Amino acid sequence: MSQSEAETNHWEGAAAAVADVVDERFVGELFDLLWGQERTATPTVADYAYEQLWKRVILLGGSEEQRLSDVALAEQLGVSRTPVRQALERLVQEGLVRSDPRRGYWTRTFTSQDIHEIYDLREALEVLALRLAAPHLKREELQAQLDELEAIRAGLASNPFLRFLKVDLLFHLLITRASRNGRLIHCLSELRSQLCMFQMRDSFYPRRIEIALNDHEQILRALLAGKRDEAAALLAAHIRHSKEGVLADIFAEESHLPS
Repeated sequence: MSQSEAETNHWEGAAAAVADVVDERFVGELFDLLWGQERTATPTVADYAYEQLWKRVILLGGSEEQRLSDVALAEQLGVSRTPVRQALERLVQEGLVRSDPRRGYWTRTFTSQDIHEIYDLREALEVLALRLAAPHLKREELQAQLDELEAIRAGLASNPFLRFLKVDLLFHLLITRASRNGRLIHCLSELRSQLCMFQMRDSFYPRRIEIALNDHEQILRALLAGKRDEAAALLAAHIRHSKEGVLADIFAEESHLPS
C-alpha cells in the first residue's frame, strides 16, 4: 500500500467515527468560539453565507476534494450567488477552500506536509501569544481551566470527546486572547479553523485526550507559579505532541508519543 493510500484509509476511518458524533450544531459552537467576537452588529448576507459554508467545510473534512457549486449553494441557502462567492473567496484566503479558474471552488485536501507547516506556524505564534498574555492572565481563570481538566479526566472512561474539544479550544483561546494582539488572535483563529478538521478526528484515538490533558495541566501550573519561560516551553512541546498525534493517527507517520 502506498503512503497516499494509507493516508486516505486513516482519514476515512477517523472521519466515519467523527460523523457518528459531530453535527452542525456542535460545529456551530466551534464557529461561535473562534469567530463570535468578530461578528458585526448587523451581519451581511455574505457574513451569513460565510458562517454556513464554514460549518459545511469543517464537517466535510480535508481528506477528499468535493466541489462547491456557488449556484447550488446559493439555492440551498436562499441567497444570491454574489454573497456565496464572497464567502467562498474568504474561505480560500483562510486555506479551507481552493479555487480553480476553470473548475470552480473545491474543498481543500491536506497532506502530511501541510500538517507540519500548520503546526510549526501555530507553535511559533501561540508561544508568542503566551508570552504576551502571561501578565494579563488571572489566577481564577487559570484555576477554572484546571478544574475543567480534572472533571474531564474523571470521566475519561466514557470518552468525553465533545466536552474535551470545547475545553481544549477554550484553553487555547484564553491564552491567545489575553495577548491583546488583534492580528495575532485573528491569525491563530484561521489556523485553528484548519486544525479543527484534524483535531476532531484525532481525539478519537487512544490516549490523545489524556496526553493533551496532562500537557494542559503542566502549562497551567507553570503559569500559576509565575514561570513564564517554563510555560512557553511546555506549550511548544504540547503543540508538537498534537502534531505527532495527527501525523501518526491520520497520516500514518511514525510517532514517538506513548501509545
